[in-house]
Amino acid sequence: MKIGKIPIEILKEHVFNQNTPRSDILLSPNIGEDSAAVDIDREIAVITMDPITAADSMSGYLSVVVVCNDLAAAGAEPIGVLCTILVPPESSQEEFIQILHEIRKACKRFNICLLGGHSEVSPIVTKPLIVSTGFGKVQKDMLISTSKAKVGDKIVITKTLGIEGTFILYNKEKEKLKTILTPEEVSEIKNYINKLSVIEEGLVARKYASSMHDITEGGLIGAIYEVCKASKKGARIYEEKIVLSSSVKKVSSFYNLNPYKLMSSGSMLITTDKENELIYELKEKGIDCYVIGEIVEEPKIEFISSSGKITLIDELPIDEIYKVV
Repeated sequence: MKIGKIPIEILKEHVFNQNTPRSDILLSPNIGEDSAAVDIDREIAVITMDPITAADSMSGYLSVVVVCNDLAAAGAEPIGVLCTILVPPESSQEEFIQILHEIRKACKRFNICLLGGHSEVSPIVTKPLIVSTGFGKVQKDMLISTSKAKVGDKIVITKTLGIEGTFILYNKEKEKLKTILTPEEVSEIKNYINKLSVIEEGLVARKYASSMHDITEGGLIGAIYEVCKASKKGARIYEEKIVLSSSVKKVSSFYNLNPYKLMSSGSMLITTDKENELIYELKEKGIDCYVIGEIVEEPKIEFISSSGKITLIDELPIDEIYKVV
C-alpha cells in the first residue's frame, strides 16, 4: 500500500456506511469529520485507551474488547471506540480491510459505535499497530475505582485465567499446539473469542463492588498488584482456590509460562463485602466466578501456593506472553 492516508474509497465502503446505529451518537465517522459527538445526558463520561501489540490474529476484534473491558471495570456502559490503525507499506489492502471487519464485528457484538479515529500507511511500523480509545457512560453512584478496595473484602474472579493469552498463542502457533491438545481443548480455545468480554459481569458487579480490575497484561498477579497499590492495602491469594482450564494449563506448560502472569482478558477481578449476592447474580447469568482471597490491612501481597509456600508479590510482572511472541 502507498504511504500516507488510507484512500477514502476504502473508508467509505468499510467504515462510513457500516456503523452500529445508536440514538446517542450525534456525530460519527465521515469524510472530513475529525470529531465524534455523544449525548450522555446527565451521566458521567468514562474514557480509556489501549494499544494492541502482542496479537496478530483477530487484533482488530481484540482492540475493541480491551477498551470495553476497561470501561466495564469502571462500571461504565461502553458506547463507542475510536481506533488509530497504522500499517506498514508492505501490508495489503486486504489485511487492512480485515482489521476493519474485525473492529466492526466487535462493535456490532457489543452494541457500540465506531466513533472515528485515524488510519495511515507508515514506514515507522513493522506490523499493524492499533490504538483504541473507548468511550462509555455511568451514573455517578455506579462509578467504580480501582483504588477503593477495603480491608475484609473478598477477592472474586470471573470465568478462568489465561483466556486471552492462550487464545493469542494458539492462533499464532496452531500446528505446534495441536500436537498437545485434545480436539475438545482446541474447540474450547476457539470459543475463547466469545469469552473475552467482561462487559456483562462489570454491569452486574458495579452494584456490589468496592473496586474492579479487568485481568489483562500481567495476568492475575499484575491485576492484584495494581489494585493493592492503588488502594494502599494488601492481599492474600490462595492458589488452591483458582480454577484453570485444561487448555490453559497445557499451553502454559508447553511454553513454560506462569498462567497467573498471563494476559487474561475475559476475567474480571472484583473486591466486595457482598460476595454472596454478587456470586449468586453472576451465576444466574451463567458467568462462572469464585472467591480466591481477601484484602488485608498490611500492604503486602501474599500468594499462597497449594503446598502452603508463601510468595510475596512486590513488583508488577512482565506478561508471560512476551516470552513467546
